[in-house]
Amino acid sequence: MGMTPEDSIGIDATDYLLDLGFDCGPSIEYFGDCIIDEKILADDSHPEHSEMLQEYIENSCDCIEWYSGKHVISISWSNAEIISYSDDFPPEILSTLKEFIDSQNKIIYISNQKLSEFEGRP
Repeated sequence: MGMTPEDSIGIDATDYLLDLGFDCGPSIEYFGDCIIDEKILADDSHPEHSEMLQEYIENSCDCIEWYSGKHVISISWSNAEIISYSDDFPPEILSTLKEFIDSQNKIIYISNQKLSEFEGRP
């Protein structure tokens, strides 16, 4: 079984983003200084393929990308570090998300689903 968003950022942060209407999926973020040419990466017979592949692998990380409309944020799977986010990402969502990630379970969040269960709604 693969990693879930909860494995990376925790249950409360995951519920928070889902309740806000975000969806997520895996992504790879490149953070190196070189310009990566997708054609060279796809062509293992290209003379620069090995060098570019090594650069890409050494300067990339597996992320979970959360998106809702035009808002996108990428978070590292392994350590829940926020890698990047769209320019127009709402600052209040970003700061709340950072609190969840940095809180070490000190913040309790009641998701819409949990609230319905507490209230006895289906």
